Amino acid sequence: MSAFIPRTLLAALALVVLPAAQADTLKSETEVRALTDKIMAQAGAGRTDDAYGMLSPYALVDIRAFETARTNARSSRMAIEALVGNSVGYEFIRSEKVGESLIKLTYIEKTERQAIPWMFIFYKAPAGWAVSTFSNGADVDALFDR
Repeated sequence: MSAFIPRTLLAALALVVLPAAQADTLKSETEVRALTDKIMAQAGAGRTDDAYGMLSPYALVDIRAFETARTNARSSRMAIEALVGNSVGYEFIRSEKVGESLIKLTYIEKTERQAIPWMFIFYKAPAGWAVSTFSNGADVDALFDR
């Protein structure tokens, strides 16, 4: 599917941590999962912009980088839907924890013709859990790497 989704979208969605960013935090792993479920409910309903909006307060990235990714996702959405169809839901794939400080949650946004992976990595900062990195795109094959 990577040939179908514009590479600029994929590049914009791989966000890089910048140390000056301030973020709201979540108190527990249960709150982390609840937030990502809500985000994916928006994505699974085709409301990508709303999904980004729910994620942004918790992002440890520079807000300008995040808003650029959000703008690119908004403008690419119609092209993506033309290729893979409308969103028809989402599915939780797995949660992976590394040590006590990192959690990766993997989902798919289900469309009429293709799954779109969404991956969130949360870092446990002194104040609580926040989004360290986030991506979504076309690499369905990566879901099978173990």
